[in-house]
Amino acid sequence: MADESQQIRGIHWREAFPFTHLFRAFRIAIHPSKLVLGLIALLALYAGGRLLDGLWSARSLAVPSEVYAYQTNTTSGGTSDQFTAERQRKRDDIEDAYATRLVESGIVKDRSAADAAAKDGDRLGDVKHKILDRREQRRKEAADQYNAARSAANAVKDPREHDRAVRDADEAYRAQVRTVYADAYDDMRAAEQIRGIGLFHAFFSYEAERINGVIRGVQNWNWLGSARDGREGVVEAVINFFRIAPIWLMRHHPLYFILFTLWFLTVWAIFGGAIARIAAVHVARDEKLSVRAALAFSLGKFLSFVSAPLIPLVIVLFVGLVPLIAGLLASIPFIGPILNIVMALLFALILAAGFVMTLVMLGTFGGFNLMYPTIAVEGSDSFDAISRSFSYVYARPWRMLFYTIVAIIYGALCYLFVRLFIWLMLSLTHYFVGAGMFAQAESLAPLWTTMWPGPQARGTLSYDIDFLTLRFDQDIAAVLIAFWVYLVVGMLGAFVISFYFSANTIIYYLMRNEVDATEMDDVYIEQSEEDFADTTTTPVPTAPASAVVVEAPGMTGASVAPVAAPPPAAPVEKIEPPPAAGPPPAG
Repeated sequence: MADESQQIRGIHWREAFPFTHLFRAFRIAIHPSKLVLGLIALLALYAGGRLLDGLWSARSLAVPSEVYAYQTNTTSGGTSDQFTAERQRKRDDIEDAYATRLVESGIVKDRSAADAAAKDGDRLGDVKHKILDRREQRRKEAADQYNAARSAANAVKDPREHDRAVRDADEAYRAQVRTVYADAYDDMRAAEQIRGIGLFHAFFSYEAERINGVIRGVQNWNWLGSARDGREGVVEAVINFFRIAPIWLMRHHPLYFILFTLWFLTVWAIFGGAIARIAAVHVARDEKLSVRAALAFSLGKFLSFVSAPLIPLVIVLFVGLVPLIAGLLASIPFIGPILNIVMALLFALILAAGFVMTLVMLGTFGGFNLMYPTIAVEGSDSFDAISRSFSYVYARPWRMLFYTIVAIIYGALCYLFVRLFIWLMLSLTHYFVGAGMFAQAESLAPLWTTMWPGPQARGTLSYDIDFLTLRFDQDIAAVLIAFWVYLVVGMLGAFVISFYFSANTIIYYLMRNEVDATEMDDVYIEQSEEDFADTTTTPVPTAPASAVVVEAPGMTGASVAPVAAPPPAAPVEKIEPPPAAGPPPAG
């Protein structure tokens, strides 16, 4: 018998290459419910941070480039005392320059009173009035020079030379007025440094720049950094994201760090947990969970979401008491030398404590991204989240690293696409509104670009408003425009949050399938069907389904996979065959 030829009709790529599941993250992340939750989380973090900034005194806030100065001090081997002294020196220079300004402008006569005002950041309103008076004086001087130039131009007999002289006078006047207003704006920005830079603003700006550093590193395929020009690579940007700004805030502004961390964990647990839950159901069942059901789930698991990342840190601090106490005992006078010898004899125990702390820290750093997806997928608690994340990281570290790299590369490309979309949207809006607006600001610059410079101005989406140049009504319009523009820009941050949870949820499914051999569609379900906002297929009436309960190892809840039972057979009516045709019976 001849061999039958076999033909491959198709390849199931997700079964052959499981990592291709990660390419679903973009479609899952852009679902409106996740974007809305991500935007609310971002706005809540911003509002909480700005509120804390308003409660702190000017001297306790950050100085310009403080986080970057801390990074330089850390990488160069400097001590904490050196950084504190450098920060204080910058603050003293700002206060000294401000006090000098108060005295020289006549706002304060006494130097000691000026120093006291500088420490608290007072009298800034008076400084603003002086800057405005100086600006008006310079504008009058420019007008006088312009009138003189026009008079000289009118005296020219040659028409061509006259037109040229008038044109030159007009251009010189406009350039001079714009310079006057720009100098006033820069002068006011320099004076406002006395109020300090918000700690949240400094922290958020640095962390956002590290995310941009990851994107640039992927875009330029620069993973380990460039020693030639000092460009930051992907690995360095990720490490600095977790190492520089958080530790800076913790060591030099501890009270602010505690309050903001509590607020961050609260927001992250409620909205991040809800996004992870929607993503978990979306990935497993390709169904969209409603926002109400997702928030109900995250609120029900609030303590688990909050404590999951904290418990490993508490363990590290608790174990760290062993070497800490040993160091303290060795520093006690008189008996210190004896305890020093005892500590050296028992140094193996201290090394053991260091070994445990290292295991916990590596497991936390590597498995942190899996903690929220674990709770969202399994419906379990924080201890199960820690156990599974640590287990998966240590069982398949290279697989976990590979999935993470794929997610970073794919996420960077998706980020660039979304950013380009938002940039193009804002650019087109700015261009067409500006094409129809011919009004000018007091600085003789176009009013539209003064209220909103547009994304083309510096190649960035964020911008500053020159309120010194605008009138009261224009100030209100500029603020309202900024509200809508930053709401659109905030969608980029919402996408980053949504993609983060979506991609890590997929990674959790892949790691669970690799380690525990659990199917990708196994997810904890406790909501009723009405909690799903929409489905991908039209429901078809069927007979009642029988439920098969599958319990995965370590699960606290059951996953219910409905399997449709075959419909009962319809009753068959027995039909008698007609009598055979034949002659009628005899009478």
